[in-house]
Amino acid sequence: MDNRQPQTSQSDAPTAGNSVTGTAITPPGPAKPRVPPLTPAALRMLAVSLSGSFLVSLSAQFPSTNIADLQAAFGSTPDEASWISTVYTMASFAGIVVSGPMIKAIGMGRYMVANSLIVAVTALVCSHVMPLPWILALRTLQGFAAGGFGPVAFIAVFMVCGGARLPHGLSVLAFVLLFPVTLGPIVSALVEEYFGWSGLFQLQAIFGALLAFASSKWLPLSPGDRTALRTDWLAIAVLILGLSMLMLVLSQGTRRFWFESGMIVSCTAISAGAWAAFVFLCRVSPVPIITPGTLLLRKFSVPIILNLVFRAGFVVTSYLVPQFLGLAQGYRPIQTAGLLSWAALPQAAAFPLVWFLLHKLDSRWIMGLGLVFCGAGTALVTDTTAQFAADQFQWAIAAFAIGQMFFLVPNLVVGASSLRPSDLPTASLAFNMTTLGGTTLGVAIVSNLVTEREKFHSNVLVENVSVFQSIDADRLSAIAATLGGRLIDDDAAMRAAVSNVAAVVRREAWVLSYNDGFLLVAAVLAFSALGVIWMGRCAPIERHFLNGALQS
Repeated sequence: MDNRQPQTSQSDAPTAGNSVTGTAITPPGPAKPRVPPLTPAALRMLAVSLSGSFLVSLSAQFPSTNIADLQAAFGSTPDEASWISTVYTMASFAGIVVSGPMIKAIGMGRYMVANSLIVAVTALVCSHVMPLPWILALRTLQGFAAGGFGPVAFIAVFMVCGGARLPHGLSVLAFVLLFPVTLGPIVSALVEEYFGWSGLFQLQAIFGALLAFASSKWLPLSPGDRTALRTDWLAIAVLILGLSMLMLVLSQGTRRFWFESGMIVSCTAISAGAWAAFVFLCRVSPVPIITPGTLLLRKFSVPIILNLVFRAGFVVTSYLVPQFLGLAQGYRPIQTAGLLSWAALPQAAAFPLVWFLLHKLDSRWIMGLGLVFCGAGTALVTDTTAQFAADQFQWAIAAFAIGQMFFLVPNLVVGASSLRPSDLPTASLAFNMTTLGGTTLGVAIVSNLVTEREKFHSNVLVENVSVFQSIDADRLSAIAATLGGRLIDDDAAMRAAVSNVAAVVRREAWVLSYNDGFLLVAAVLAFSALGVIWMGRCAPIERHFLNGALQS
């Protein structure tokens, strides 16, 4: 008789759910998805790339928000000073277009170092007074270099945050693209107030130097692939020509009365011809620089179109509010910056809330809510008067800023999450072009509307203000009597009274025209909320596990 005890098999061993008392074995549940941790090198690469986009977007706001001070510093006219921003925008589009093959050819690290040094050197030189043509040349070179930082950040997110981690990276990228636009006017106003106009360019130079150092130390300095230069450079040149001429038309159109200017007519014709040539080259080129099929994907094309409309809505904080406060209350940039802090703080606070909602709701609900917030915030100030100051804009600005964050984060996550690696060049080009060009488009449309509506309101008001009406005549006499104590001549007092009334009429005409501008933006943003329906269902983001810990 065998006295050996039977061996306990692994399946019979006590486990959690199979106690020695003989309870039933609980079948194991489905394995939880796990996401491997990022390596320190990958984290540094992502941090430097996103920081580059953040700092360059931040510093790009400096000259445009303080253009009056730069105009005085360089001794230029308003028309001449407007080119400081125009040439930068035109060159930035060129930088975006050539960034793809250049990043592949020389490597991301070398590309970032070179562009950062160009930004730093040109900014340092611009901080000194010199002839305007030199400033424009330097700003063109600086814009060309700055245009490449957005594509670098876009590519780095896909390189580092692939797979289940991609929504995390895209959400941070959305914050990096949005928050500097809100923060830029605040920082630039403070720098200009305490360090003068040259401090704006000196801070740009510091940003560029820091990025060059960080890129050389923490980005991979790979040799690159010189075969990437074997691309369709003719199509690239034609696309740059079409985009730059289009930006010139949009930036200078209102100032030059659009097609009454020969320059605008010529640039429009050149842009149209270049776009037609680009479409033809994309169809016949053996190495096209974009994949047209990507632009037809519903989950990509609709977010791109909405991004263009959304960026056009930035005209509220970049043009309408500063211009209105400057007209009605004589605000300087430092005073406008105090108001915009009501945008920066709520916008930053809204980011974690948006990330939480992305795991609970269909992204379309969040995007639609964001556009409604933007539209409602703008609608709050469609009935302004000349007595409105910063206090009356605070809640509208806060609602608008929160809506921006609610829209852009899910829009970028939805639009980019379904892309394949072969789609990235087209996606990067389309997204960065709509991001940069949307605001220019919005300012062009709204500034033209405001200018034309001012003429209309001025004509209506002038028709209803006349010295032959008893009420107006009595008012003029009262003003003239008040001024008579300071002016000896009664005729001079009456002329001064008429001049004061005329100034009030002009101011009221402008106030009414700005209200029309706010109304147009509010209507477009609210109506565009319907566009999110076209994307189809966008499921909430799944939660994953990283080393056993739940990661949102």
